Amino acid sequence: MAPERAGGARMPKTMHLAPGHWAGHMRIYHRLCLSLIQAGYCVDLAAHPASYDQLSPLVHFHSLGSLGKLTLDWRLGQRLRRSRAAFQLAMRSDADIFAFYAPEFINWAVRLRKAKQRPVIFDCMEDFEGYALQRSGIPSQLRKPLARLVRAQLYYAARNIDAVVTSDVGTAQMLATQARRILVVHNFPQLELFPDTTETESEQQKCYDLTYHGSIPRYHLQVCFAVDDAIVARGRKVSWRFIGRLPELDWFNQEVRRRGAEDRFHFTGQIPHEQIAAEVRKARIGIIPLPDRPKFHQNIPQKLFEFMALRMPVVLSDLPPSRPFVGDGACGYMVAPDDPHAYASAILQLLDNPELRRTMGAEGRRRIEHSYNWEMEAQKYLDLYADLLQAPTHNL
Repeated sequence: MAPERAGGARMPKTMHLAPGHWAGHMRIYHRLCLSLIQAGYCVDLAAHPASYDQLSPLVHFHSLGSLGKLTLDWRLGQRLRRSRAAFQLAMRSDADIFAFYAPEFINWAVRLRKAKQRPVIFDCMEDFEGYALQRSGIPSQLRKPLARLVRAQLYYAARNIDAVVTSDVGTAQMLATQARRILVVHNFPQLELFPDTTETESEQQKCYDLTYHGSIPRYHLQVCFAVDDAIVARGRKVSWRFIGRLPELDWFNQEVRRRGAEDRFHFTGQIPHEQIAAEVRKARIGIIPLPDRPKFHQNIPQKLFEFMALRMPVVLSDLPPSRPFVGDGACGYMVAPDDPHAYASAILQLLDNPELRRTMGAEGRRRIEHSYNWEMEAQKYLDLYADLLQAPTHNL
């Protein structure tokens, strides 16, 4: 049972069902779960543990087992079994409201809503349809049929779940005609985890020229290698640092050795979200080398806002989702996604002009403090919970 507030009132309880995601996921745990706790909710979380996670004792954690090796077989087998386990946990829960995060849980979520008569929220964090179109582990001839199936599932969820939350406007627009209620909640950074740095931060504190953090697929690295080639062709060398999950680490290391670039390319594995800011700010420039693929025409890279929060100018691919935030060129350079020479020119211009970096970094930080921070964005999410809990009993 959920504990009581002072005076005897029962605290509302939420349960977050996240098969396929780490317990310390930046959006699920650090933003959503912790915001609900701060607002006075009890929070249960069913997800996969990671050795570097340090969850708040106020979160009641249910382990769904280790994630396992991220192979196609794991995704099609183990992940479905983890979804069933999450459903069984939810059926035993006395939560007042449920939230889930993965499309393979949609059918379970509709069953859960009908059985529990409680509101259910689908946080559609990604453009899953676009992801299916570019997923390298799926045979090319199956991608379009799978993408159509994914869209049908998303529509089914939107019609049968109380609310859909997205992290970008594009995905919200795609589901808006089907959803009972839809809300965009961006992945803006938490100011407390991305504290300001002084404008006089010493250049000697910068150990790297460029950094990228988060999930690091091969296609991102291929862009970075091409950019590095373009820089080397101009007689320059820059240092790169990658932080996060790199599924093809062996391939990466082989490429670095083949290029004789061991002194320029550096990889740091996954680290707790609380440590990201301190590590990322060791570089001079943030880079977001997105290729021109369907998924990136909807999703906004959250690292864009984290670089801005740390007073770091950004060089990123010129794709529609990011243009409203940095398209004016005041805090970063947007370049053609498939043009490594344009990337190289922007990077070298910034490296050769510390004052330009400082000016762009200051403007990025200003935008984060005034508009693009989680402390402001979270209220939309909390208002949704309050509205759903005040609504009548939810019957299908």
